[in-house]
Amino acid sequence: MKLVTVFESNLRIQAQMAVELLESEHVDAMLFCDDAGGLYPGMEAYFGCQVQVRPEDVDKAKEILASNT
Repeated sequence: MKLVTVFESNLRIQAQMAVELLESEHVDAMLFCDDAGGLYPGMEAYFGCQVQVRPEDVDKAKEILASNT
């Protein structure tokens, strides 16, 4: 299944909060952060974290995130 990025941040905690917000509104969301499997914590500060949802949830997710920013 192809997922669509609806939010990006260089702060893992900010991206995690976006996931929690979406899930509280019944939108399944995934957090993708690269820290080399825990080998380099903080690596996401360089490469960022992405919050992704299913294509059919993109509009609802963007609306939720926009109203809570």
